Amino acid sequence: MTVGGSGVGAHLLHRVIDAFDEARRLVPGLRMVVVAGPRIDPATLPTRVGLEVHPYVHNLYRLLAACDLAVVQGGLTTTMELTASGRPFLYFPLGHHFEQQFHVAYRLNRYGAGRRMDFETSTPQVIAEAIASTIGRPVHSQAVETGGAARAAATIAELL
Repeated sequence: MTVGGSGVGAHLLHRVIDAFDEARRLVPGLRMVVVAGPRIDPATLPTRVGLEVHPYVHNLYRLLAACDLAVVQGGLTTTMELTASGRPFLYFPLGHHFEQQFHVAYRLNRYGAGRRMDFETSTPQVIAEAIASTIGRPVHSQAVETGGAARAAATIAELL
């Protein structure tokens, strides 16, 4: 579970942590790693058995690539890293964030990646059930294209 570098995700962190006990009941042995980020004090987050809270994780993409399920906000970088690594994830686009509500959601839908959630309607029970029904399921999203840097360099070279 991570919400990126801003403090705006604190409410989501709290709600997902509130869902953890029920999710663990539904998925025995469930463990969760929460990355608070630089603007959320980990001491303000509740603790639970099976829950690790970190203020920062160096090379977070590695942890995300190895997880059984990620729960994240709807940022493009994180969700596309999860898509490219073929990981299942739940994502919560920020309510009034145009890019997350439309652009990111459109791309993820095009890839068939992630499970979009709505913060306003996702109670801890709903989140726990989403975790339980998504974790361990195969991911069937389309592969993310590679070679974008080479294509951009070739286009720029043509202009020179």
